[in-house]
Amino acid sequence: MKRILFPVFLFGCIFIILFPLKSKAQESASPSIDIVFCMDLSSSANGLIDHFRNHLWDYWYLMSHQCSPRVNYRIAFVAYSRFSYGKQNGYVRVVQNLTGPENFEPFSNTLFRIPSRIEKGTQFVGSALNACLKKINWSKDPNTIKIIFLVGNGDVTLGSEDIDKAVERLVAQNIIISPVYCTVPGEKKAIRGWSKIAQKANGKLETMSIKNRYFDRLNGFDLPKFRALNRRFNNTYLYYGVGAAKRFRMLNDEDNHVYITNTEGYRYRSMYKISQDYQRHNSSWDLVDLYYKNPVEFLNVDPHTMNDSCKRLNTAQLKTYIIFKKYERKKLGAMIADMLVEKEIKDREDGILQDKRIATLDIISIRILKDLLKQKGISCK
Repeated sequence: MKRILFPVFLFGCIFIILFPLKSKAQESASPSIDIVFCMDLSSSANGLIDHFRNHLWDYWYLMSHQCSPRVNYRIAFVAYSRFSYGKQNGYVRVVQNLTGPENFEPFSNTLFRIPSRIEKGTQFVGSALNACLKKINWSKDPNTIKIIFLVGNGDVTLGSEDIDKAVERLVAQNIIISPVYCTVPGEKKAIRGWSKIAQKANGKLETMSIKNRYFDRLNGFDLPKFRALNRRFNNTYLYYGVGAAKRFRMLNDEDNHVYITNTEGYRYRSMYKISQDYQRHNSSWDLVDLYYKNPVEFLNVDPHTMNDSCKRLNTAQLKTYIIFKKYERKKLGAMIADMLVEKEIKDREDGILQDKRIATLDIISIRILKDLLKQKGISCK
């Protein structure tokens, strides 16, 4: 009897987490955190960006799925050390300003367009931190946790920006800086500068090797079946409007990116797509979400901008087709959730659930985030 009740209970818990009913008052009362990843993309840090973009959905899983109470959070990405970003900018670019989980798909798409390797670059850490201060849309709420993960290596004093003053200005705004130093053979003195930043900015210096990788344990999980379900789920999206075909391709492209690079992240992304962070947020290009928003608004859509399956239908047929896709999406979402629950149960029964300990950027930063949230009374599984 217990073996029957536990799966039902766990399945119910996942749906409560994925689709919680919260009032606006509860949402506004939720704790907030702004997270900026400021990363060195020079040749000495080749491949470092993969540590972040391959695990973007891990951060979603933590913040949206594992924290109680639920956290209001935003993530930004600042890159530095590439000549293409311009000397006048200190070789720094704000790739993505602070944004919430509803925009993570285009965020991920932007990250995967960045080449992971270059031949050389110039590291101006002071300029990067100055950009974090002046160009990031930090929350004005004094209770918001604000943190920069400064990730890279090399001498932090290079460039025209005074590193000490840059750190002091950030600290004055109650922004924590947690440096993550990427070890380089033969480079020992440079780490002292990174340690000094941590001491001044209330952070903790961590070290990692860019070569470190986390490998998923499928434990019998039927990944081909799961991927097929996701493809069917994606095909319930009926794009419309100028540029919507490109937006639909992004939906599939991001699945392919994370499937190849991180199968665990692929499962997290799948959970994201059936969650409140994604569902009904795409009415600007998807007829099903548009129907949820306004059941008659599809009548105003130019049929020439619709996908091929919709543009040939008359009004009555189109309405029927949208409703069919609406319920098909619900059914497939439930099937995806069911497979995720079954894996969770099997992993628990086989006793393979354990803390991740290998020093990769996602594991290091998630541990730090959990500690910060714990100080604010937020429990993260």
